[in-house]
Amino acid sequence: MHLLHGGNQNMKHVYSLWNLTWKLVLFFAIATPQVQAEQAADDPNELASMAAESNRAVFSLQRHIESLRHKTDASVTWADPVFAVEYSNVPWNSWSLDDSPMSGVQFKVTQKITLPGKNLRRMQEVQAQTQVSVWELEEKKNQLRAMVKKAYWKLALVRQLRKINERHIVLVEQFLAVVRVKYQVGKVGQHDLLSLQVLKKRLKDDLGDFDERQKQLTAAINSAMHRKVSVPITTPDTFEALRMNYTTSELVQLAIEYRPLLKQTKARAKWQRMAARKVEYERWPDITVWAGYRARMSAGADPGTDFFSLGVSVPLPFDYTAKADAQEAQYLSSAAEADDTYQAILDQIKGQVESSLATWQRAFEKARRYKTEIIPEADRTLKANLAAYQSDRADFASLYRAELELLNFERASKIAHASTHVEKSSLEAVVGAPATLEKREATP
Repeated sequence: MHLLHGGNQNMKHVYSLWNLTWKLVLFFAIATPQVQAEQAADDPNELASMAAESNRAVFSLQRHIESLRHKTDASVTWADPVFAVEYSNVPWNSWSLDDSPMSGVQFKVTQKITLPGKNLRRMQEVQAQTQVSVWELEEKKNQLRAMVKKAYWKLALVRQLRKINERHIVLVEQFLAVVRVKYQVGKVGQHDLLSLQVLKKRLKDDLGDFDERQKQLTAAINSAMHRKVSVPITTPDTFEALRMNYTTSELVQLAIEYRPLLKQTKARAKWQRMAARKVEYERWPDITVWAGYRARMSAGADPGTDFFSLGVSVPLPFDYTAKADAQEAQYLSSAAEADDTYQAILDQIKGQVESSLATWQRAFEKARRYKTEIIPEADRTLKANLAAYQSDRADFASLYRAELELLNFERASKIAHASTHVEKSSLEAVVGAPATLEKREATP
């Protein structure tokens, strides 16, 4: 009876094992990645535009430009006239105007006259300085847009990686049920069961990392738009890898035409040359004219006739020319520095374009290959190992390895898909022409 009872128990375990096998087959049919209906997601271009318009650093630069424009208006105005009243030439011991014919009350108006051409060049210098800040503002917007877009696609990637983990946690739980049945009938050791339990715990622990990263990326996007960091950002459930048809030389030409940083550097060189040109005129001193009227009182034989006077004053520019020459040389050296900086930035752009295109191309090839070849084969391998493991034709190590490979391949595929979008956003910032690049992208 004892043997019969043991046989019945074994038959129950075998039945349970085959029951779990069919459940796993059904699970694989359901859990295999499928293209699902995409949920409504925020548009990364709209988020980027919102950041470029509402970011506080943008507002700060706009205020600075506004102040420079007021400075332009002020640069073309003459100096204010000076009015003076002088109680002069009175005896120290009486302070009376009628004790001396030299005494009187002097009224004087002084006006500094700017030489022709100076105000024009002062205005041109401030306008050139303003243009530098204008391009600085555009570059700030350019970088903000790229940052928001890259964070958006990284957020979408993190959420997809989290879903992969969740799906594999369920899968490992199914494997645990199978191994537990085989362990109960003495066909496998405890180490197989423990290995799967550790894998499950590690996958669950990874969920915390994904949640933390989601909060970081969401906060980065919202803070760029100057709003509460906890505002939800929705991303697409699925997205395809992007392919770019531009060459390095085409993108470099676009950067020369559109990149605000290059325009800012050119504007800086122009500003410094305009300042040097202004110094050429500033070396000539301005003239000051004045008019005075002295009200007098009769003093002795002097009837106290009022006096009127006119005058012209010119500064004596001691070593004035040497000072102007030094300032002019300083500005011209700064202009040459800006020219060299322009070439250095252009060389950097060439390297960034080539690097991003190489990364993009490799990510696109990997995304396509993993999606169409590697992941389907890894999925079939895992199913085959599971079937073989059920019939004792494969060991646990093969099943475990096949599961890890499928997990890693699915992760690598999602990373490659997202990398094409991230590199596109990076190139938009490098080139400074997001609208132009949008027209040339294509999906496989």
